[in-house]
Amino acid sequence: MKNFVVPGIGVDVVDVERMQFALERTPRIRQRLFTEAEISYCEKFRFAERHYAGRWAAKEAVTKALGCGLIQWNGVEVMRLPRQAPTVRIFGKIERFAEMVGVREDELHISITHSELSAVAVCVVRKREEPA
Repeated sequence: MKNFVVPGIGVDVVDVERMQFALERTPRIRQRLFTEAEISYCEKFRFAERHYAGRWAAKEAVTKALGCGLIQWNGVEVMRLPRQAPTVRIFGKIERFAEMVGVREDELHISITHSELSAVAVCVVRKREEPA
């Protein structure tokens, strides 16, 4: 069995109603906060605001797990392949910060859940333990 260490963990909760309000009040906020692929994914659903809220929570959770906070709104992209857990891609300032602290993109593991009221995401940085 391989040994793993968890040098970082992040969690975030987003109110779905607040996300819906932001999307309705400022429609262009989609392009500022989300990638085209994320927008396309969310807009397929009847209650798209729940999926946007989940993705926003995941972006926040990733940056908390890295320890940098949200230094770039669109620096994290949540991807979802059919019948697979969501994964993330990182870009720009967030990618550079991850490199600086020694975290690779494939070491970021997320989980997202949502209800009609809120969305929650968790990110764990999972690294192989270095041999002593």
